[in-house]
Amino acid sequence: MRRTQIYLTEEQDRLLSERARDQGLSKAEVIRRLLDERLGNGPNHERAEAIRNTAGLLADYPDWPEWLASVRGVPAEERLRSLGL
Repeated sequence: MRRTQIYLTEEQDRLLSERARDQGLSKAEVIRRLLDERLGNGPNHERAEAIRNTAGLLADYPDWPEWLASVRGVPAEERLRSLGL
């Protein structure tokens, strides 16, 4: 690991301190994680890559309400009505 220094604005330092406190981490660890995430090097790298690679894969498939209606068939209200209920 290498040591480095950076200049932060007051607002950046405030937000960084809040995030570090909320996550129970040091400010340095938060900075390292943010850099890893942004540089595509962190623990979520594979997940983010999978999302990018599959984005739009099902663009031609029906939206949820349409799909659900096709799976369910006749709505429950109509089935009950046909039974006289």
